[in-house]
Amino acid sequence: MTDPSKQSIGALTAQDRRRFRRIATRIEGRIVYAGVDAECLIHEISATGAIVEVAPLPAIETDIALDMPGVGFARGVAKRYPAEGLVSIDLATPPGRRDKLTDRLILAAFRFPPLNGDE
Repeated sequence: MTDPSKQSIGALTAQDRRRFRRIATRIEGRIVYAGVDAECLIHEISATGAIVEVAPLPAIETDIALDMPGVGFARGVAKRYPAEGLVSIDLATPPGRRDKLTDRLILAAFRFPPLNGDE
């Protein structure tokens, strides 16, 4: 068995590299980017990222603003398309606000839980 302390950074999985736990949810929010103001559905979120369903999809590296009821407003950048109709967003949450945001996200997840097939 390989000693985890001797693994290279490249060998770590995406789950291992995450700084904050992703929370599965179904929050209906709003996303604003490049002249688009649209409703969206947030499937997963953490203090530093989100997976969002929206149409039309923002271009990669587009600056976005995400408004989440009961959580607040966050800015970020579109990074990739994990599946059809979904965009992965890196959120620019200041370090001092990440713990407070995580607490709000957990409460929002209880109010807007994912459907059984979404997790």
